[in-house]
Amino acid sequence: MYERLAEKLKTTSALKWFPGHGAEESWIAEAEEELGFCLPPSYRWWLVHYGNARLGDGNILAIAAPEHREYYDGDLLYIHRLNKAEEWWVGRFPHRLDLFVPDSDELYFFDTSTRDKQGEFPIMCYDLMNDLIDKYASTFAEFLERLIDERS
Repeated sequence: MYERLAEKLKTTSALKWFPGHGAEESWIAEAEEELGFCLPPSYRWWLVHYGNARLGDGNILAIAAPEHREYYDGDLLYIHRLNKAEEWWVGRFPHRLDLFVPDSDELYFFDTSTRDKQGEFPIMCYDLMNDLIDKYASTFAEFLERLIDERS
């Protein structure tokens, strides 16, 4: 199902990851329990098979081992917990789950308010300079392919 993406990952120099560091299924299940919903299938595939990545000036958020989650700023739940601690953030972005926060004027997040028939959340791009949010991709797999293409 993700053959094209896997092939692209083999040949790209834009994305760096450490093989053999995929997330364990129990870590994903624990994260989903805390979030209150299932993560999208293509993101789950990524987490299990790759687990982590650096793209340019930022990390694509991953699911860390529970014993590291309290202090690892590349962990999806760590960032989500920080965001949820801010009342203004919760009021403005109740369905935002950050995914990729590069050191630039934009960030990418799952819009958890809507899910397609395959269980995928759209990925939104937030232009911080102009305070604009636009749909970037329909699935995590599409998001990753597009980022690789744009930054290769």
